[in-house]
Amino acid sequence: MKKAIFIAYAWGSTALFAGLIYWLATISYLDAGDEVTGELVKIIFRMSMYAILFILLYRSIILTLKTSVRRLSQWRSKREQMEDTEFVLIIETLVVIISVLATTLFSVFEEYTQFITGGYRNAEVKDVLISIIAVLLTALVVYTVPVIGELEIAIKNKLSSEFRSFKKKK
Repeated sequence: MKKAIFIAYAWGSTALFAGLIYWLATISYLDAGDEVTGELVKIIFRMSMYAILFILLYRSIILTLKTSVRRLSQWRSKREQMEDTEFVLIIETLVVIISVLATTLFSVFEEYTQFITGGYRNAEVKDVLISIIAVLLTALVVYTVPVIGELEIAIKNKLSSEFRSFKKKK
């Protein structure tokens, strides 16, 4: 039950953020100043939004795997840890690839929706490319610094152990 709530939290936050990006895309006109400043603000904002979406999606998949597959969350011995290092690397690589593809598809879908609704100035390939660049840069950072989700898992484990010790005291 606790695992299901934790996984629902991870995926729920990802879905809410994707919904926020989609909702912001439906707003027909956002002005951020003169032409150059406005375009720069929009580029930085778009890159930030898609970088965060990538991190949330990656985190959700990793947390789901680590809470569902015991062998990925903890090793019973040093020998198992050494044997599983390659397996974990392969899993993390696949999760990065899946996250990049899913976030890129979401960017294309969001831009296509703007084009179909017609409330947008015009669908631009530039916006999709900006999103893809943001996703790829974030993927590079996430892949080289694999700490995303570790803090949340540590907090979850700490809270679970404190809850168990609290129940034993009663």
